[in-house]
Amino acid sequence: MEAPRRRLVVVSNRVPNFMEQEAGQGAGARQAGGLVSALVPALEETGGLWFGWSGQTTPQRSRTELRRWTDSSIELCMLDLSVEEVKRYYFGFSNRAIWPLFHGFPALMVLREEEYRAYRRVNRRFAEALISELRPDDDVWVHDYHLLQLGVELHNLGWEGCMGFFLHIPFPAPEIYATLPWARQFLEALLSYDLIGFHTKLYQKNFLETALLELGGGFDGTYLRTSQGVARVGVYPIGIEPERFWTWASTSEGIQRGITLRKSVNDRHIVIGVDRLDYTKGIPVRLQAFQRLLERFPSWRGKVCLVQISAPSRTDVPEYVQQKEQVDRLVGNINGRFSDHDWIPVRYLYRTFRQEELAAIYRVADVCLVTPLRDGMNLVAKEYIASQTREPGVLVLSRFCGAAEELTEALIVNPYDIDGTARALKEALEMPLRQRRKRWEALYKVVTTSTSQVWRNRYLTDLHSAHQERELRAP
Repeated sequence: MEAPRRRLVVVSNRVPNFMEQEAGQGAGARQAGGLVSALVPALEETGGLWFGWSGQTTPQRSRTELRRWTDSSIELCMLDLSVEEVKRYYFGFSNRAIWPLFHGFPALMVLREEEYRAYRRVNRRFAEALISELRPDDDVWVHDYHLLQLGVELHNLGWEGCMGFFLHIPFPAPEIYATLPWARQFLEALLSYDLIGFHTKLYQKNFLETALLELGGGFDGTYLRTSQGVARVGVYPIGIEPERFWTWASTSEGIQRGITLRKSVNDRHIVIGVDRLDYTKGIPVRLQAFQRLLERFPSWRGKVCLVQISAPSRTDVPEYVQQKEQVDRLVGNINGRFSDHDWIPVRYLYRTFRQEELAAIYRVADVCLVTPLRDGMNLVAKEYIASQTREPGVLVLSRFCGAAEELTEALIVNPYDIDGTARALKEALEMPLRQRRKRWEALYKVVTTSTSQVWRNRYLTDLHSAHQERELRAP
């Protein structure tokens, strides 16, 4: 399936760091990364534009010219934000109101009207800066929760072109979403888009039930129709480019990295966890499940190591500081309780790894433990499967992870059930090769057929159809 070739304009909170990547690693490095690797090929094919915040701050809000970076096929167009805007729009409303709400943690929401107003102002600033960059036949594709209001702001400025939105995080159940004081305003804003995309059927269902309760109307299986507007609503599970992970893990450098890791644990079994250090990722319950494995099944003591990679995340947000303190404490308790003279049960690596490095680590891991309490998709699960050989490891996957809807041959667990997760971990460690291979082959088929390219092209094809439908309805 090939997407029509019109200029693609991608809009996200942050633009990719192509400049730093190319300065440090060469042009070929820039396509690494989930969303980036999915969208770069389409941007290259269409001479596309990626628009977003530069990551730079100014002391006060300014109307300075946009920052630009370009090569032969892609242009970045970047807006600076003031220190106050970043504090209220990004660290405030986006990450302390929308993020916990949409992940099902309403008790962690911090609701401040001045932060909501800042969120609206920044969405308006994005629209004001972007509108002059657009051509009438552009495909505008807006990504994620930071920019829920961007579509309506563009429409208010006169934009009538093709425009879609994709939510990369979960959409909560109606009773949870209703706790947001501005719930109706966000639903009405989303109807400005021609197409609204979600990773899973559950997130689509939650959105539709919420919209119909709040706005009325109906859904015919394709289009949501309300008195406030009409939009196509679809499910598009994002994938990866699996051959990259296979290649990275198979290079001489990757093989040597795997050998080094194996030697560092004295050829013990390896359980791998890879996450941003975020309270939605379930790292504390994962550590507790590993501890329970050692408690209930003492024959595994001294024979298995959990390698937990946690990339620093939002280190200025109090909830994330508390999460790090909790994880540090749990790691210390487990290692203090169970370590022996030649065995440390948990190897905790608090830093960011390149995807090439992760592929090699995935390759030698006997088990990948992916246990978010709630996650939009989670590409770690797919990356692990793509990196395996004909003697594969086992994927243990949270049922509350978007990937669980596709990767049904994984060992599916409820991460809140510490004992159940420990039993699943034991089953994974002891699973015979024949059964491991059978599960992996089924999972690998999903990963190699539902790729990032398929995701991108399906979405853009449906976006064009949805926009044409909107044009036909126009008076």
